[in-house]
Amino acid sequence: MSIAVVTDSASDLEQGQIEGITVVPLHLHFGDEVFEDGLTLSKPDFWTKLDRVVAEDGILPTTSQASPGAFRDTYQRLIDDGADGVVAIHVSGKLSGTLNSARQGASLLEDAPPFEFVDSESASMAVGWAAEAALAATQAGADVVEAAEAARELAARTRTMLFVETLDYLLRGGRIGRARQLAGKLLRMRPLLELIEGEVADVERPRTRKKALDRLYAQIMSNGEPERVAILHGNAAADADALAQRVSESCGDMDVPVVLSSPVLGAHIGPGTVGATILRRA
Repeated sequence: MSIAVVTDSASDLEQGQIEGITVVPLHLHFGDEVFEDGLTLSKPDFWTKLDRVVAEDGILPTTSQASPGAFRDTYQRLIDDGADGVVAIHVSGKLSGTLNSARQGASLLEDAPPFEFVDSESASMAVGWAAEAALAATQAGADVVEAAEAARELAARTRTMLFVETLDYLLRGGRIGRARQLAGKLLRMRPLLELIEGEVADVERPRTRKKALDRLYAQIMSNGEPERVAILHGNAAADADALAQRVSESCGDMDVPVVLSSPVLGAHIGPGTVGATILRRA
């Protein structure tokens, strides 16, 4: 079988970054302007635009999932190119309607091949890594069910954690989840947040940025040396680079990539955020 692997831009993967994985762009809205994440608005351009628009107009961006029609068209192209099965791995269904839209898109196809949908219950590189696991499984001869299970198994071993400079972006975007009780208390803390069962929860409440970075490092290294780590940031490259170096040195010079968050994630975490995706050993 020729199985296609599909994800969305909340995976922090970009179209063409990994051969064999198709990335469907989600949408970013600045007032009346609408952009396709990673296609009509790049990561660096988003962060530059965000600083300017918030400073000048006080407007925070919003996001939306790709339409069922966009997913249908993506699937049809893959089928026309020879795919006889599709595994779709997406951002948490509790954070976005993307997974539901993807399912609806598949239902619009005539004579659809086998489909498997995976709710990563996470975001950013946790989604991207799950998509990579599905791809590796298909390349080893797995069918759609087996490839989806490979993605779920890897997703279950990941943690996605971050701290934010302000909760405004999460609050206004409605993605605050279990951490809602922190609203109004942020002036005295830099809360360390984690995606748990697909929604945002607060884990610790350090009071300074330095302590937040130290606690994030401690969480990365808890339960022994991780198998894989990526550091995420919202236009906070210096802190992200320093954290990546610290983790790398503690893990025998492990390669620890630093990832600038995509527009659709940046719209909800805001500038100054630093986070990590951590893959625990099996």
